[in-house]
Amino acid sequence: MPDLTQWALLVAIGLVVAAAIAWPLLRPGASTVGFDTRAGAEGRALRHRVALEALLDVEADRRAGSLDDASYGRERAEAEARAAETLEQVGSGGSVPLPPAGRMGRGRVGALGAVVALALLAGFALPGSIGLAQRTVVNQALADELAQEAGRKAEIQRLLDLFAADPRDAQVVSDLADAYLAGGSADDLRRAATALQILLALEPENHSAYRRLINAYLVTAHYGDARATTDSYAAIAGADEPDIPFYRGVIAFRLGDDTIAVREFDRFLALAPDDGRAAMVSSLRAEAAGELPGTSSAPGD
Repeated sequence: MPDLTQWALLVAIGLVVAAAIAWPLLRPGASTVGFDTRAGAEGRALRHRVALEALLDVEADRRAGSLDDASYGRERAEAEARAAETLEQVGSGGSVPLPPAGRMGRGRVGALGAVVALALLAGFALPGSIGLAQRTVVNQALADELAQEAGRKAEIQRLLDLFAADPRDAQVVSDLADAYLAGGSADDLRRAATALQILLALEPENHSAYRRLINAYLVTAHYGDARATTDSYAAIAGADEPDIPFYRGVIAFRLGDDTIAVREFDRFLALAPDDGRAAMVSSLRAEAAGELPGTSSAPGD
């Protein structure tokens, strides 16, 4: 049971809280409190995201060859202008007036303070199993995960703002792709793939962009896109690049083409026997060849 000093402290806290809440009501005359409504803020943020998506789509269409130079320049200028306009609107807000306090305002403040104080006292005096004096148990792992996700989303927004200012900054596009890849959801991976396609349009020989894009396609089971991207990667990587047989082997393994998978895995192991992926590839090769207990090389078994 808490002592009288703690009880007095709780009463004082209750009165301070009540006074802080009711202070605007006690000020003479009308007051104006600036605020941005939730609906308005979300609407502006959504419009800005849509504008940025449109800008990404223009770059993707350009890379796909569906836009000529004139159309690309016009649509990109329109998309950039729209993105800049919506970015300015994101920070806008509004204000509403508060009515002047009546003669009953001070009485209500006192009543509010008493109610808050009594609530605190009652909660503090409850039995230990449900009292407010009990130590709160926090799932630290969950709290850290939520904080990390909030930080990731803030970083994505920062990078989107930088991209809107300069869509040709390859480093910003690369960082944006990494931020999306860190999320792992289907939507994050789709946006990461779009960012990586834009990065390859800016830097056609970026090996890292090719690898990240193929990995995103593999995770989302888009094996046709993964195979086409691997073929494009092979055109610039050279005949001795171990990534090519590695990805071709993994794609064939996922599709059940065990013969091709074994062939590509053997080629990878011959090119890079000391690669960090060699142990995994050896295990996948043995499974594709039916050399592990309980496995068969026949597709579908």
